[in-house]
Amino acid sequence: MKLYGVFVGIDNYADPNIPKLSYAKADAEHFFKLVEESMSLSSSKYQLKLLTDTQATKQSVLKAIGEDLSRVVQEEDLLLLFFSGHGSPETTASIDKTARYLVLYDTEYENIFATGLDMERDLPVMCFDRIVAKHIVLFVDTCFSGRAGGRTFEGPHLLRRRLKQGVRGPIKLDEMKLGEGRIIATACDDDELAREYAVLGHGVFTHFLIETLAHRTSEEQSIGIPKLYEVVSEKVVAYTHGRQHPILNGRTRLGRLPLLIGPHNY
Repeated sequence: MKLYGVFVGIDNYADPNIPKLSYAKADAEHFFKLVEESMSLSSSKYQLKLLTDTQATKQSVLKAIGEDLSRVVQEEDLLLLFFSGHGSPETTASIDKTARYLVLYDTEYENIFATGLDMERDLPVMCFDRIVAKHIVLFVDTCFSGRAGGRTFEGPHLLRRRLKQGVRGPIKLDEMKLGEGRIIATACDDDELAREYAVLGHGVFTHFLIETLAHRTSEEQSIGIPKLYEVVSEKVVAYTHGRQHPILNGRTRLGRLPLLIGPHNY
């Protein structure tokens, strides 16, 4: 078993009409470093890629996951994907339907349908259809409400039509029972904002996700996906006073993630 990971974080966008963020890049960098420097993983057992700002174009993200990983990932491997940045609700090709898009560095504000990553159209093909791994976990610290503030903005076509919305000693991985499953965990519900705060230096969701994964005792080497979600969600809800509720989607069969600890532990 081998762990593969792609970490994407975007603060600055090529299109000046897309607002800048402050801590999305730091989210991806910190998560990447936590895994890379973890003393609980053998370096021969993982392969990681970090894409931030100008590196995080639509083509580079599609290539990193849909091309490069699809050629090497095996059924028994664990694939960990992370995206931190803007999300946007926007009309699809059919203007009476609204979709949710991940906004990449080169996404164009006026052409989100063509230049963003559709959560329902692109991600299933890129992550789940082209990759054979039975255990895939995607964390998304963004939101799709279109409301002012947070990690989201409303697409221009949706804004003009005022449509309603649609729906962050080494353990040997092959000796750990990580189960299987294909999971997407998002920072908040569809009508909420994914918040980031200077006092944390991160998005709220990513802060508590990293904190939880970096908390390992001698008795615990991994954490169940449902428990991870429960712990992170409770902390996010409490910190935001009930204004942000992480969402877990997908199916898991005893799915777990390795707990991580390194020289710069959280």
